Amino acid sequence: VVLHDFHVVERTPKPRRRSDAASGPMPSELKVADTWDKCIENTLRKVSYGTLAGAVVSLVLFRGTTSRCSVLFFGSGIGAGIGYTECRNEFESLEKPAGQTISQ
Repeated sequence: VVLHDFHVVERTPKPRRRSDAASGPMPSELKVADTWDKCIENTLRKVSYGTLAGAVVSLVLFRGTTSRCSVLFFGSGIGAGIGYTECRNEFESLEKPAGQTISQ
């Protein structure tokens, strides 16, 4: 318990992710769900960073509204592409079930 400005704040332990638990192997459904969670969070973060970078560049370098919007959307598209690529790599790195082959 920590006192801040006469308010009592109880510190609770940070919840551990299922993948961090040492309780044995994780079922494949939970691995996929955990991977989706990570991918969505990562992609949103990359899109936000790309949009922010595009906004800064457009404010510094361009004067017209169309030019600024173009650079802003370009930055967010770059962030979305990076997030998509990292998600694709995460899903490809998941363990494949034994005895099954994936044909393309």
